[in-house]
Amino acid sequence: MIAKSHLSPAALAGLIGRRTLQSLLYVVDLTVFVLYAMRSWGGRRGLFNRASYHAVIAQMIFTGIDALLSVTLLGLAVGAGITAQLILLFQVVGSEADVINVLTKVVALELAPLLTAIIVIGRTGSAIAVDLGNMKLHREVEGLTLLGIDVQDFFISPRLVGVALSQLILAVYFAVIAVVSGVFFSALLASFGYLKYLLAIPLAFDPVALVGFVVKNLMFGLLIGGSACYHGLRVGISPTEVPQETQRAIVNSLVLIFLLDGLMAVTLL
Repeated sequence: MIAKSHLSPAALAGLIGRRTLQSLLYVVDLTVFVLYAMRSWGGRRGLFNRASYHAVIAQMIFTGIDALLSVTLLGLAVGAGITAQLILLFQVVGSEADVINVLTKVVALELAPLLTAIIVIGRTGSAIAVDLGNMKLHREVEGLTLLGIDVQDFFISPRLVGVALSQLILAVYFAVIAVVSGVFFSALLASFGYLKYLLAIPLAFDPVALVGFVVKNLMFGLLIGGSACYHGLRVGISPTEVPQETQRAIVNSLVLIFLLDGLMAVTLL
């Protein structure tokens, strides 16, 4: 017979405490990493020198423009599968104001940032972590440092800015596609009278909610880019560390954006 191992209440409490402390320390380390990158970039070389400007543009092209097809398809799917169904449902059980309220607050201001962030994590977060991880593995980062090139200025900060701006732009694009396509799908399925929502929805956004939307997406982008860069630079001397750190970057980014979204939702209530 194999004795069943079990944790005493004290040991379980200690384990939970250690895991909680590790999570809090990770959040603190990641926050300091992002703040230091942004502060050093803006303080020493300026935000718009030629090298950093081209790096930001290149990152925005990869994160934003190259992801337009994926965002468009997912936006159309959300429009057909969620937005149109919400319109048809709330048109029956609620009023027009309820329909507009749900589309603006749920689809545009909540679903759009989250689903966009998931796409950015899968495409850009993983790519940045792998790229920096391989550079660290092959000692390219060390070589650049010896040449006097600041890795923060040319590889970290421009990527953070590029990912943050791309996340905001893609979230706006996703929200427009999801709402507009949903209205058109509901009009085709039920009544063309639903097209009236296309004029009513833009006027229903609360300015405070729009500011929160912008802040949320910029923070999502900084979190995704920061987590990817942070884990990419943690790669040591083993090639197996590259996929391990990439996986940690993806999982931690997903967890943190949902936690941040919940925290901001409670704060803006």
